[in-house]
Amino acid sequence: MTQPKVTVLMSVLNGEDYLREAIDSILAQTFTDFEFLIIDNASTDGTATIIASYDDARIRCLRNDDVLTLTQSLNKGLEAARGEYIARLDADDIAFANRLDKQVRHLDDHPDVALVASVATDFGNGAPLPGVPGPTPPNNHDDLLVALARDSIIAHSSIMFRRQDVMKIGGYPGEYAYCMDYLLYFRLARHHRLGCLPEPLVAIRSHPSQITSLPAWGLRRETEAAAAFQEILTYPDLPAAVRRGLLRYRALTSLRLAALYARAHAPMQACAWIIRAFVQAPCTFSRLVWTIAAKRAGQS
Repeated sequence: MTQPKVTVLMSVLNGEDYLREAIDSILAQTFTDFEFLIIDNASTDGTATIIASYDDARIRCLRNDDVLTLTQSLNKGLEAARGEYIARLDADDIAFANRLDKQVRHLDDHPDVALVASVATDFGNGAPLPGVPGPTPPNNHDDLLVALARDSIIAHSSIMFRRQDVMKIGGYPGEYAYCMDYLLYFRLARHHRLGCLPEPLVAIRSHPSQITSLPAWGLRRETEAAAAFQEILTYPDLPAAVRRGLLRYRALTSLRLAALYARAHAPMQACAWIIRAFVQAPCTFSRLVWTIAAKRAGQS
């Protein structure tokens, strides 16, 4: 069987509302040397019927017997993928027609780059396609790492990476269910360079049923983020600017966890995370307190 240049990797769990639009956006790509590997994560809605309705040899579907975490499902897909490059897309997002072509060209032209992302637009909840452009991450590897240390600015659906390089570091971090993409970037960056194209190549959909809208999601994700920062900060080769950004980001994450625990009526945990934020970054903590105080004074 001929090896495709790209495997488009998608995992879907009960995604019938938006799945067809996502699939159509991949089948409409100007670059055609790809397979489309869809992992049906034990869906119970019409997901399987939608996938089966396509008569396109590029689509390959694997079904999980039980619901897995997204990380587990993606790692299963990485094992089964035949492409040299892996392009990610979530089942509720849209890839613009030139997405694969642009990213394949970049990886082909830059053999030292293991992963390339792109600008993403936001749409849904009243905002039509092509959507509102999000932030433009730097393309330079060093600047991109500094930007990532300050905020999670890369949309997971926008990335394309070399399968072999990611497999060498064990795939997605299996112990993470929510921050696996963020940690993957930093693990990969220890050995390779990252890049980002300055134009929108994907659209990220906002809708009420997405996982980020679920009440429990925030607490779980922020807890994972705190653990991810803990690992990344142990890397001995981190540039000073990246380390400073991560320390600040970690402190802000601790404050978000404090707020989440406070809203969950867990004052002891909230206090513990406030103390942790102060210990982690006293200057950041103090500036934030003064900012909040100034805003409240202006409102009174």
